Amino acid sequence: MGDEVLIGRARELADLTAVVGAAGHGPASLLLSGAAGMGKTALLEAAADDARRRGYRIRYATTSACHPASHHSYALLRNLLGAGNNDLAGLPQHLRRQITGLWSPQAAELPADEPAVVTALLLTFDLLTRNGPALIVADDVHHADEASLRILASALRNTSTERIAMLLAARDGVLPETATPGIPRYEIGPLPDEAAARLLDTFLLRPGARSRAEILRRADGNPLALRVLSDPREQTPHEFTTAIRALPPATRWLLLHAALAGATEHIGTLTRAAGMSLDLRHWMPAEQAGLITIRDRQAHFRHPLYRAACTVVETPGDVARAHRNLAAATDDPYHRARHLAEGTPGRDEAVAAALEAAADGSIARSDFLAAAGALQSAAERSGDDEAAAHRYARAVFAAHRSGDPEWTIELYEKTTALTSDPDVTGLAACGAGYALVHSARPWEAFDVAARAVRGGARNVQVTLAATLVAAAAALHSGSPAHREQLPGMLALAGEAAQAEDPLTRDTVLAIADPAAFAMSGHAPQPTGTGPGGVTRMLLTGMIAYLLDESAKAGAELHGVWEMGTQYGAHGAALGSFPAMALALIDAGKWGEAERLLDSAEQCADVRVPVLDAALPALRAILRALRHEGTGGNTAPLGEQPGSTLIDSLRQRAAGLTALAAGDHPAAYRHFRRLWDDDGVPRHYFLGPRSLPQLALTAARTGNHAEAERILSLATTAAGASGRTGRLGMLLAHAAALIDETDRAEDHFHRALADPSRAMRWPLEYAEVQLNLGLWLRGRRRLHDARPHLLAARDTFLRLGAASHADQAHRGLPVGLRGAGEPAPEADAFAALTAQKQMIARMAAEGMSNREIADKLFLSPRTVGSHLYRIYAELGVGSRHQLRTLIGS
Repeated sequence: MGDEVLIGRARELADLTAVVGAAGHGPASLLLSGAAGMGKTALLEAAADDARRRGYRIRYATTSACHPASHHSYALLRNLLGAGNNDLAGLPQHLRRQITGLWSPQAAELPADEPAVVTALLLTFDLLTRNGPALIVADDVHHADEASLRILASALRNTSTERIAMLLAARDGVLPETATPGIPRYEIGPLPDEAAARLLDTFLLRPGARSRAEILRRADGNPLALRVLSDPREQTPHEFTTAIRALPPATRWLLLHAALAGATEHIGTLTRAAGMSLDLRHWMPAEQAGLITIRDRQAHFRHPLYRAACTVVETPGDVARAHRNLAAATDDPYHRARHLAEGTPGRDEAVAAALEAAADGSIARSDFLAAAGALQSAAERSGDDEAAAHRYARAVFAAHRSGDPEWTIELYEKTTALTSDPDVTGLAACGAGYALVHSARPWEAFDVAARAVRGGARNVQVTLAATLVAAAAALHSGSPAHREQLPGMLALAGEAAQAEDPLTRDTVLAIADPAAFAMSGHAPQPTGTGPGGVTRMLLTGMIAYLLDESAKAGAELHGVWEMGTQYGAHGAALGSFPAMALALIDAGKWGEAERLLDSAEQCADVRVPVLDAALPALRAILRALRHEGTGGNTAPLGEQPGSTLIDSLRQRAAGLTALAAGDHPAAYRHFRRLWDDDGVPRHYFLGPRSLPQLALTAARTGNHAEAERILSLATTAAGASGRTGRLGMLLAHAAALIDETDRAEDHFHRALADPSRAMRWPLEYAEVQLNLGLWLRGRRRLHDARPHLLAARDTFLRLGAASHADQAHRGLPVGLRGAGEPAPEADAFAALTAQKQMIARMAAEGMSNREIADKLFLSPRTVGSHLYRIYAELGVGSRHQLRTLIGS
């Protein structure tokens, strides 16, 4: 069974395997309940696999032959205790006769001696588990006969020490509680949005970008519905179409309108559109059949495939007529235009205009996903190619703002296939360029934007916007050739356009040469909130990031992300996501950074390669800084050109992970890869920010000369007047780490010269204090080392950098440690609660807060809170000390 089947079901599988594990000590049972196609069978099989690995004996009680159409009494027990079952040989003869009598021809007509059957079943359980635990699996027990369920439940109620687990599964709403008394029920609900999107991506036939979001919406988290709706070769299962066909024609007609309209349409509107009686009597057969529920004056399908079946059983002509009825009945401009388009095949300029007007309304509400869909439909129904191209171009930008890069690129290709008008293609190129950046294809993005800049658009704002896209691509590619072209591109936009939009001009110049821009003294301030302020905050945030104003950059870029979440416009923030997270980490806002990463993982309606690559690396950086074990995607990089920014981010993550593990040679190799053979940083901004790590690992591995060469080149490139306060600190720190003379102290003090750096870049400043303190201790200047080590330790503890804090603490001689500091007490561990002891042991074993949370079904924040109290109760300050204490 492929792992993809259980995507999004880790919690449910853990609960099932816990029931299986409990059978090692005594009887345990569980009944899974959920809609058709929700994954119950896959979960049962996965739990059975777990039982096999534990050495359990497995028995299946199949119910495929127990469908009501071929109902037989005791059919489920016949499958469980078939004539060939060797376990029956150990039963007394009279009980064996009672069991085998269940599959005689007369059993369906004559009632069995049920107490005797229960006794025989209990003895069978005992025989089955004599040499070890056993698992009984019964799927689809809603098809089982009542007599079997009654006897089975009675036997389970009377078990005591038998090491047997029983896992059952049934459709929700079919099997009454009285059918399985005493067996706990466990509801299997829809997949979360993120898991549904990941499951959809595992299918061999992947839907087009536009239809992907629609499939996710219509499937409503049901795995079977996802598969059926995403593959045109798949037919709607027979049971759903049969149920719809069994309804009266008037009810079917109503349900067709409900299926086409969506879940939020008022039932009165649907009834009027269908031309049916407003007393709602024609809805009753569907409700009585369990196909829909009516609540809050809306019709809700009990299963997404009932909705799909409504259109399958009707003719295309009837479906088109129902769309036209809905268009005439609804007051919503967007839905009216959508239904009009679906009900009017072929090109029709009036329909196209209505769709474009509906898209304008969606844009006004910041519903860019709906706007992109409406504009694409408008383009498809436009009266001529030029009108279609214009609408496609608008759809490109709406799709980009919605955060769907694949769809954006598809729409761009449709635009350029219809027109060569530089204003139209230039507008489309802006959205497509950003989408290519978000797809981790910045070289292609730069080429698309550069062609638009040089295309001769009559609207200079298009040229200026395309230049900004080229700058975004240059930031991700890290290519000097790309950055060198940016000032010339600005010139093509003209001075008037630059004067009208100075913030775009400043962003382009800051990306092209951060040092030169820093010398200019520009520092634009953000103004405004809401969707209108997103672009300005994004640009001022990126400028702040390039000027090493980490706190400001983190605040503004995070604000853009949150507004994107609120207004459905994540596309504006995707390209800046790595900078946003790094700025928060650099500013010491690690909790906020972790919440940001969690938020990004939930935005999985579409696949965004730049997030797919950045998220594991950023998580690995946080884990390494917190010394929470290894993690992150740090696989070797390919040879093809890609996003140098992302590649450098991954190398930094791998280097920090190796450094946290104490593997200095591996750490040096990763940090060295941030520079090419000539000592030039592969990414002009990220590379120099890792100079202290390169210097530290070079000093530990005997690579002083190479590190000195790279540092010398970096110092020359940074100049004096153009370097930021942070870069000056990093350069001085790196110089101190590789200087083997007493001049290292001067470098350390130069790095610490500005105390305000301690608040602006707390981790990096504390690392300087730590290394200076250790350097002074190595020269037996213990009293000089003490304040630096204490200050570093306090900062590390505040940030959560436990290993760093432990290193600073161990650097202090016992006699120079703070007065009143508690010493770890081994006896205190026994006084902890059982849960706290479990958390402490997991943390001591190197598990991260997130891993502990997943194991114990807690939130990472709750685990962190427990650890904070555990440290205080035990008198320790780090996982290292915790490991030492528990091991003592």
